[in-house]
Amino acid sequence: MSTFVLVHGAFRGGWSWDRVRPLLEAAGHEVRTPTLSETATALDTWVDEVAAAVADDTILVGHSQGGVVVREVALRDPQRVRHVVYVDAAVPDAGERAVDLGASPPVLPPRETVIAPRPVEPAGDLDADTAAWMNERLTSVPFAPSLDPASDGEPTVPATYVFCTGTPSAYPCGTTRSRLDERGIPYSWIATGHDAPLTRPDAVAEHLLAATR
Repeated sequence: MSTFVLVHGAFRGGWSWDRVRPLLEAAGHEVRTPTLSETATALDTWVDEVAAAVADDTILVGHSQGGVVVREVALRDPQRVRHVVYVDAAVPDAGERAVDLGASPPVLPPRETVIAPRPVEPAGDLDADTAAWMNERLTSVPFAPSLDPASDGEPTVPATYVFCTGTPSAYPCGTTRSRLDERGIPYSWIATGHDAPLTRPDAVAEHLLAATR
């Protein structure tokens, strides 16, 4: 049995893994889905929260903005992290900030800014019921963690990268994928939109379970 620590993306919470969790548990694994603090004043706050959930033989998973966090945790605790899976994730290089991965405004907002969520609209395989369910749960995101640079060095634990075919290329995960192409690092695809843990939990779970083998 492995322990899965699943880290959500921006404006989401641990609830975004509700459809993946039972599939992993049915395969005999423990699942932990921490919700990142809405009041974090630094990236280290989120890293501490996720690191506290890590156990021996952990499969660490980051979706979207969660990729920034799990990279740091894998660097901090490589003895207990067995594998990292990045799902449509933003993965900065050493010294790079999360805000550097996407199209940022010419003038960044103040560090103490808190960004309110925008309602999710049904599109593609994101149906109206799921979108409404998400909109009841979306939360604000503190901007400060996105201004902190990634730690020096690269994680030494094995990593898997999975991307979603329906995600706009301008998303930060598009930068991650372009770099993997440049570096000759392979990755997989899921035919779905960016919220794959909710729209294609079966496919996400299949990729995560592969990391235990």
